[in-house]
Amino acid sequence: MFATMAQPGLVEASIPAEGVLVLAFNRPEKRNALSKELIKDFLAELHRASVDDAIRVVIITGNGPFFCAGADIKEIAAMDAEAARSCRYLEDLCHGMQALRKPLLAAVNGHALGGGFEVALMCDLIFASQGTQFSFPEANLGLIPGAGGTQRLTATLGKFRAMRTILLGRSISSDEALAAGLVCDVLPDNKLLEGAIEAASAMAQRPPMAMQMAKEAIRRADDLGRDDLFERNLYYSAFGTSEMRSGTGRFLNKKV
Repeated sequence: MFATMAQPGLVEASIPAEGVLVLAFNRPEKRNALSKELIKDFLAELHRASVDDAIRVVIITGNGPFFCAGADIKEIAAMDAEAARSCRYLEDLCHGMQALRKPLLAAVNGHALGGGFEVALMCDLIFASQGTQFSFPEANLGLIPGAGGTQRLTATLGKFRAMRTILLGRSISSDEALAAGLVCDVLPDNKLLEGAIEAASAMAQRPPMAMQMAKEAIRRADDLGRDDLFERNLYYSAFGTSEMRSGTGRFLNKKV
């Protein structure tokens, strides 16, 4: 059993092993969609972990059958381009995750869609359960990924697979992700978190400064040539189009 650190909320925090913190998105009725409040709570937990010397590794997962279904469509459907730029939730999410110097693992259960896929891509290692699907369905809504998805997926899978995934909305299965090097392991549903915790525990027992410096060096190599700001500006521009209004409207009316 995990040791619960906080009252159940939009993000549940627990310590299953020494030095290991698990943060679970806890909005299962909305497939753990990234509402503004969930992002706020998530970033607050990450900040607490960053300044707590007892925490050496963080794992992100989702409660229920979904890891994360991405952005809360009801929230973003109400925005225009100016409102989307001013709320800065994507910048906050990206900067908050990138500010964590400690190893950050994703235990992806069920499905990681849109922003949920981007959260996983911002982690240092991804573990997936059998049957997990990764996808970017934003084009159906008249949008594009806006939290580094176009950049990180291209760097990981290459131009043509990234084009197929984003332009055609094609899902990537857990087995395909493993073969392509997108995930480090595929585990049965009931062993997913256990496997991620085992890896996190091994990292937590190693010298923490060496872990942080190695992560920083690898991330610097990964960052070279990537342009998240260009992607984000295109994402915000999409909020001013009739395609976005039509796409989010169809989604909210259950026609997508």
